[in-house]
Amino acid sequence: MKKLIAVLSLGMLVAGSSVYAQTTTKPQDQKPRNEMRGAMKNRVQKSPEAIAQMKTDRLAQKLELSAAQKNQLQELNMRQAQEMKAMRESHKATGEKTPELRAQMQEARKANHEKWQTELKSILSAEQYAKYEANREEMKQKRADRKKGLKSGEHKQSGERQKRGEYKKQEQGK
Repeated sequence: MKKLIAVLSLGMLVAGSSVYAQTTTKPQDQKPRNEMRGAMKNRVQKSPEAIAQMKTDRLAQKLELSAAQKNQLQELNMRQAQEMKAMRESHKATGEKTPELRAQMQEARKANHEKWQTELKSILSAEQYAKYEANREEMKQKRADRKKGLKSGEHKQSGERQKRGEYKKQEQGK
């Protein structure tokens, strides 16, 4: 009788622990990655006016812009959004997806963004631009953390940021 109870309790222990050991890796309602990509391709592009307005509103709220600054920024964002739309349409019109063409498009986007940055600097005060730069660096760090799978602020606790900086310095020294 003692053996029977020991075997049954051991069986319950093994069966119970195996239930707790199973974990789900993703929610059941999450779509497969390829379906999500297809949905992204079919989404409707916002108009340049809507893009410029969203960008202006976001920066005006974060940097506490005056009405004159907000108008100047709206014009700047509108010009940039129209230029980007023209670039996208010209890229789509060619129909080619060569690495050279992709690199050329990336360079054009970088040049457009640098031009936008210099004009933005002339619109904002020194304090506002410093606040903008700090916010930009913070967002860069959050994106890097997300890419590495860290939660916000974890890099500070683990010293990961310092390790990466040291690694980059070593690579540059070679």
